[in-house]
Amino acid sequence: MIYTLGETLMDIIFDSKGHVSATPGGAMLNVSVSLARKKTAVSLISELGDDVTGFKINNFLKENGVNTEFVSIYPQSNTSLALAFLDENAKPTYNFYKTYPPKRFLNTNIDFTANDYLLFGSVYSLDEAIRPDIVKIVKAAKGRQAVVVYDPNIRHVHHLSNGILRKAVYENMALADIVKGSDEDFANIFGEGNPAFWKSKIIEINPQTMVIITLGQEGSIIYFQDKKITIPALMVNVKSTVGAGDAFSAGLLYKISQLNKSTGSITTDEWRKIINVATHWAASVCASKENYINPHQLAMLKLK
Repeated sequence: MIYTLGETLMDIIFDSKGHVSATPGGAMLNVSVSLARKKTAVSLISELGDDVTGFKINNFLKENGVNTEFVSIYPQSNTSLALAFLDENAKPTYNFYKTYPPKRFLNTNIDFTANDYLLFGSVYSLDEAIRPDIVKIVKAAKGRQAVVVYDPNIRHVHHLSNGILRKAVYENMALADIVKGSDEDFANIFGEGNPAFWKSKIIEINPQTMVIITLGQEGSIIYFQDKKITIPALMVNVKSTVGAGDAFSAGLLYKISQLNKSTGSITTDEWRKIINVATHWAASVCASKENYINPHQLAMLKLK
């Protein structure tokens, strides 16, 4: 089973031509839907209100094959919203409207096994109101030898406005078997630099982790066992970049789980294939206005 742990909300997307659309969103929801559309067993760990928005999101997850038994439903509460404004390059900026109740909780009673995977991250993983539950879940997965993947998804430096938040990011990295993020994320966390510099900073925190850095149109880099693999980006007609990084994470987990091997025993050639699949999943989402893959459209992008 693949578990994704993160925020769930409704994305209201405004493109550069003034068109508006609404779709269920949140990084980990995006990942879970992409995986489920490829018939992969996946569970979302998250929170929803019991309003119409929450009802529609919950139904959408079930219709796509995502297990929702670990989604907390808050009575008499509204579900959070995100407004995404796409520029001429289809890159979004966001306004968030969060409506959580005063007392929040996650379902922490999850029976992880060594065959499972857990993906967590984003600013949600730093939220002090829910962080104790997040840490408990991640440590439980780690204790059962599940593969833990962390995607910081820190798109603005002000998300690390105090030492407590920065410390939480470092703690998350220390718990991860794989740290995957964009050049933008790592520049916000560690300051301006280059992939080798960001990788060195992550390895200082967790010498055992693998590091994957996505570079937009420049492709991506994976560092593992003193090796470095560079994979080029796939050029497509970009309609929206919302969910592209999440699709990369979904493709990454999909291919790793198919191998059914420990991450430490995956060969260089296998890692190259894994990142190639992740790249194609991200490109597929960029070529659509959905936050998740469309298997038919994905099949049209030939793997190299």
